[in-house]
Amino acid sequence: MLSTTARHTAVLVFCFVAFAGTLIVLDNHHRLDAAKTPLETLVRPFAAGLSTAGDDLRGLSHRNQSDLAKQLQAVTAERDQLLAENARLQQLQGEVEQLRKQLDFKEAHPGLTPLSANIIGHDPGGAHQILVLDRGSDDGIQKGMAVISPDFYVGQVSEVTPDRARVILAIDASAHAGAMVQRSKAAGVLDGRWQAGGYFQLDHLKASDDVVVGDVVVTSAGTARVPEGLVVGKVAQVDREVQADTVTAQVTPLIDYSTLRAVTVILGTGNGQ
Repeated sequence: MLSTTARHTAVLVFCFVAFAGTLIVLDNHHRLDAAKTPLETLVRPFAAGLSTAGDDLRGLSHRNQSDLAKQLQAVTAERDQLLAENARLQQLQGEVEQLRKQLDFKEAHPGLTPLSANIIGHDPGGAHQILVLDRGSDDGIQKGMAVISPDFYVGQVSEVTPDRARVILAIDASAHAGAMVQRSKAAGVLDGRWQAGGYFQLDHLKASDDVVVGDVVVTSAGTARVPEGLVVGKVAQVDREVQADTVTAQVTPLIDYSTLRAVTVILGTGNGQ
């Protein structure tokens, strides 16, 4: 048998269902219209208030999103500006460092007459490896003068105008210069091999010359207007032809020509050249 509490609960549920059913029937027959109007009048302000509050919340959300978007755009623009400024400062730092090294070179080689020049053009993808300088014959530059940066051999001046100079890089196939192994003084001719897929080749070495992988190669006194002792590169491979009694060395440059921003032109070597 059901307990007293369970019976009371069942009676309440039955009454609620019956009451709800009665209201539905009365509403379907429009018997509640007179009572609904005052209730709607009473509830309408609260509903309108809730609707207005919802609109305000949505508007506030949209404004917040718009403000956040503007802030994000401003932060992004500031970040891009800082990145650009940092890149410019890094470039200036590189130029200052190269100029400082040129000054050190001038102080270490008082017998030479150096002239600083900025690189204003190059043609890394062309048929020849060239640089264009912002100095020319008005500054004393002549064809054939050596170009360095500052202890490294860069190339030689190939063309000159009053305010411009064109430089053929040492790695170009048209470039040739006297060179030697710094350690053993074994001398030969340095040929550019950029167009052939390499950089340098040291030819005309004797079979008895002492040259091994890792040796540093520098300029010799065999090329007019090119000072002796400028660093060219490092030996990467040695090829010995026993029957031909010759030795050829493949040389990798120790300077990245693409990073150059300024160079030094040797106007005089102190020996009348």
